[in-house]
Amino acid sequence: KGLPSLFSNRRGLRVATHSAQPITPETFIAYKVLEVFPRGRRVVITCHSPQAPPPVTYSLWGSQGTEVAKKAVKTGEPASFSINITLKSRPDLLAYSCQAASPRGVHSASTKLQMYWELWTKPVSQLQANFTLLDKASGPRVEISCQVSSGSPPITYSLVGKDGSVHTQQRPNYGQPANFSFALTNTSNWLQCQAENDISVQSSPFKMVPPGCDQKRQAWQSPLRRALVFVHCRRTHHLNEEKACRP
Repeated sequence: KGLPSLFSNRRGLRVATHSAQPITPETFIAYKVLEVFPRGRRVVITCHSPQAPPPVTYSLWGSQGTEVAKKAVKTGEPASFSINITLKSRPDLLAYSCQAASPRGVHSASTKLQMYWELWTKPVSQLQANFTLLDKASGPRVEISCQVSSGSPPITYSLVGKDGSVHTQQRPNYGQPANFSFALTNTSNWLQCQAENDISVQSSPFKMVPPGCDQKRQAWQSPLRRALVFVHCRRTHHLNEEKACRP
């Protein structure tokens, strides 16, 4: 707050007010991984000060006060910097921050982005696995989407059975989900999605694919597009008897 000032109103009373201080616009920093190399990453770092009036000049600062790049933006859009980051022996050498300058002056710098932690030592976390039954023209299929909220790249996604066997694997671009799709058969298998990087492994709960007669369909992401598909499953008390169950 500013310093209080005094003025007299119509009744002669002295009233204290506070002079307004200009609010310094915040500057935000974010990143996205474009490519993964054995000891390096190609990333795009985004700097944005939404409240700063254009034109805005953004500076990307590295460790020890080194200016890495500078870009002028005439609109209210963020500035993007594409850089190669190489693994170094000192993690503190991989810290980046943004600063914006507009007609109002130089604004406060962003928080520091610790790229060593983000790109090399962050465990996978918050794995989400969505199982969806679909009735395609070519026949019933199951689609499985797996993605973690964070974790250092590269991240490998696998569909794993209860016996530990790996059915299939994908290594999508960083920040993208792994999408598995295959035709349904009369044989049910317990499957889980597994996400793994160089630091940790995380697995989703097992689900029966296709769901058995006794398995709750609510556990699946969405119902069949058309209720025309029958999933075959065996009764638990008559192993030789099959019946058709609607998903």
